[in-house]
Amino acid sequence: MTAPSRRIPGEAVAEGVGRIPGFVNCYTVISGGETYLIDTGFSRKAGSIVRAFQDAQVPLDRLTKILLTHHHVDHMGGAAYLTHNTPATLACHADDAPFVEGRAKMPVSPFMRLFMRVRPTPVASALKDGDRVGPLLVVHVPGHTPGEVAFYDPGQKLLFSGDSVVENRGRLTLPAPRFATNLEQAIRSLERLRALDVKTLLPGHGTPVVKNVGPLLDDLIRRAPTDFLPRPPP
Repeated sequence: MTAPSRRIPGEAVAEGVGRIPGFVNCYTVISGGETYLIDTGFSRKAGSIVRAFQDAQVPLDRLTKILLTHHHVDHMGGAAYLTHNTPATLACHADDAPFVEGRAKMPVSPFMRLFMRVRPTPVASALKDGDRVGPLLVVHVPGHTPGEVAFYDPGQKLLFSGDSVVENRGRLTLPAPRFATNLEQAIRSLERLRALDVKTLLPGHGTPVVKNVGPLLDDLIRRAPTDFLPRPPP
């Protein structure tokens, strides 16, 4: 890992980038006088995020923008608290904005919805593929949700992949198929990630991948149709 030259909330993973680990990894990015937070975790993780800023001696009012990779509650649950208690505005892809703002219900069973309650949060910026947010390029990789995005820093060759691809025991994989809006589309989106020049992959779940990102993605692309798609009837 590369130690940053300034204080950054979370564990240092690159210059100006910190990781706040947990069931969902949240990432802080400080660039050009702006402080960004990528994903917020469940609502209870807001406390961990606040502590990470305190430990780094970075005032919470320096947080300027929260970027969501997608609308699932484990990634956006803390957004309502953080936008209410900091100057930060919220951004996500336009296709996921209705779910974040509570104008549409998540396409899951009523039973699952009981465990996925989340406070709606206004979206100040609706992102689209190719947008730039500070040093980050928005890459639309739909499938897990309609508006799933990854954030790519071409300068440091960092990929914040959200749930478009995650890490598990040294391999890259996809989240549980039952949570995907369109699994075939999620698998096709892997090709978009592979086309990027990535040195370090920073996933929403699992640990950062700091070497062999390309070959690991190739391995996932090869086995994903067999591992994740239902087999046709004999």
